[in-house]
Amino acid sequence: MSAGRPTIFLSAAEASGDEHAANLIAALSRRCPEARLVGLAGPKMAAAGCEVLADVTRRASMVGGPLLQIGYWLRAVRRMQRAIRQLRPDLHVPVDSPAMNWHLAAAARAAGARVLYYIAPQVWAWAPWRVRKLARLTDQVACILPFEEPYLRHRGVNACYVGHPLLDTLPPRRDQPPDLAAAWAEGVWRVALLPGSRPGEIAAHSAALAAVADRIRRRWPDARCTFTARTDDCAEAVRRAARRDGLDIAVGRTREVLAGAHFAVAVSGTVTLEAAFFGVPMVILYRASRLGHRLARPWLLRTPHLSLVNILAGRRLVPELMPWSGRTRPLVETVMELMDDYGWLCEVRPELAALVEPLRAPGGSASDNAAALAVDLLRRGCGR
Repeated sequence: MSAGRPTIFLSAAEASGDEHAANLIAALSRRCPEARLVGLAGPKMAAAGCEVLADVTRRASMVGGPLLQIGYWLRAVRRMQRAIRQLRPDLHVPVDSPAMNWHLAAAARAAGARVLYYIAPQVWAWAPWRVRKLARLTDQVACILPFEEPYLRHRGVNACYVGHPLLDTLPPRRDQPPDLAAAWAEGVWRVALLPGSRPGEIAAHSAALAAVADRIRRRWPDARCTFTARTDDCAEAVRRAARRDGLDIAVGRTREVLAGAHFAVAVSGTVTLEAAFFGVPMVILYRASRLGHRLARPWLLRTPHLSLVNILAGRRLVPELMPWSGRTRPLVETVMELMDDYGWLCEVRPELAALVEPLRAPGGSASDNAAALAVDLLRRGCGR
């Protein structure tokens, strides 16, 4: 640890990482108020007190895949590598986003910094040989899924489970969940349609979700099908992708929609854990090439299930159409079949709600537990 004021360099490349890193910054400021917090940061990190050297979170949410923006990302990586060499921070905290953070962690190690990876790459799910890189580039990994700690420790990574940050921010459940019996018997369904948050996800899934909504309303005219969108820009992207106006879209109110939902159709991601928290039966999908999936399965993918809900359950608790080819008919048929199955709906609700309880942070919050690891690394040096 440097004399006087320690420097902590944080790096987040997407909106979700910006939010989690902002909560970590608040916890770090309480535990180590003298630290200088600086790095690759979004608006929420800036508001929490981080000096922003660059913000790529807005770029990550723009239309156009990584290949179309590769020049921008390479320049951003090189700029941050130079900043790390100049700052020579005491600690680097990469948050999620391995495509960028692998490079920055390597630069931080070369500059003599310790590295605490928060929300680590899911090396247990795909390309498991990357675990060797994770061990080489980090002093400690703050895990957010319970099984990650033993998995990584067994493979030489100094890992510690800190809890899932999602559970730190979710509101309490309602005393009484939405009346499923009335929805099923009277057709007054409230269905959440969750198209994802990235532009590519919205573009790939919104039209099919709109078709699902059309089919539900033809069967049950009193049903309400609500899309969720993180921002107004995301809502407009949903309208464009669905090629229609008049959609029911809730902006910035995903949790409110899920708390009142009887059923959900969700693009795979962390939002499926939010749906599970509220006990919402769901179908999970993600559009991808079937050929690419077949080629990747023997070499890259090492889990029998691909959605977080089923991975945590260790079985196919809810249907997952992954990879999904984009054909609407099988999706609609799956949704209608499940909404007709009252027994399954009643059975799966409590199982989903119970599934997320082990994700609660032990002894506090995930961000505070991660901050404690960071401060401990600063003070004792991880034995190096």
